Formats: sequence, structure tokens, C-alpha cells
Amino acid sequence: MKLVHSADQDPFPTALDALTFRFEDVPRLLRRIFDMAIEGYDLNRSQWRLLAYVLRDEGMTQTELARSLELERATVGQAIDALERKQFVERIKSPGDRRVWRIHATAMGRQLVPELRETINEIYEQMFAGFSKQEISSLHGFLERIMTNLEE
Repeated sequence: MKLVHSADQDPFPTALDALTFRFEDVPRLLRRIFDMAIEGYDLNRSQWRLLAYVLRDEGMTQTELARSLELERATVGQAIDALERKQFVERIKSPGDRRVWRIHATAMGRQLVPELRETINEIYEQMFAGFSKQEISSLHGFLERIMTNLEE
């Protein structure tokens, strides 16, 4: 599949190479900043994401969480174990199927959110400093279009 015309004399990296490399650089830098910001909460980024998904949709199973997070079921299980040890989530047997455990946030998990929300908002403010609401909306639209193009 050839998406972009390329001639032998094109420089390397091309402008599209440089842009694509930036797509990889941004999340890497964001992960590093995020990890530093939440290290005082005894959480890692994966645990925070899992907790956020649990809070958004209480009662998901480990399999549903793995699918939503696009992680392996075993990896999600380890994160749930860690969050359970920290008393941020708990496993509750499903009333319809006793073999299934549903993941719920505990009171401690819910109490953590406002403080983390403040920290995360500071990261977002830094990341989008100087952007107008219209620019952020346009960027979102561009990224959605890129995702759609890649999924086709």
C-alpha cells in the first residue's frame, strides 16, 4: 500500500517522517511527565488508567477492562491486584455468575480522584498552553481523522 508518493531524491527524514516521529515523541514525554507527577500517590500510569476506567464504568470485569485498556488480561489482573492491595478497588462476585468478579472502586479510590484530577489538570494546562479552544477542537478532529484513516 503506497500512501504518499516518494521519489528517490526525497530527503530523509521527510517532513511526514518528522511529523510521524513527533506522534511517537509526544506520548513518550507525556508518560514520563505523568509518571513523575503521580509517583507520590503510590500509583503508576497503568493503575491510574485502570482506576479511571473503573470509576467511569463501575462493575466491569477483568476481561472488559483489558479490552477497554487494550492490555493483556494478565497485565490487567496484576494491576487490579496492586490496586486491591492499596485498597483503591475491590473485586465483587457477579450476582448472575459466581465465577465472574466485577471490579469496583472503594471509598479510598474515590477519594483519590479529586487530588489526582488537580495534578492531571496541571499537566493538561502545561501541554495545551497557548492553544485556543478552537485549536484544541481542530487538533482533536485531525487526530480523529488520522485514527479513522488508519482503521480503514
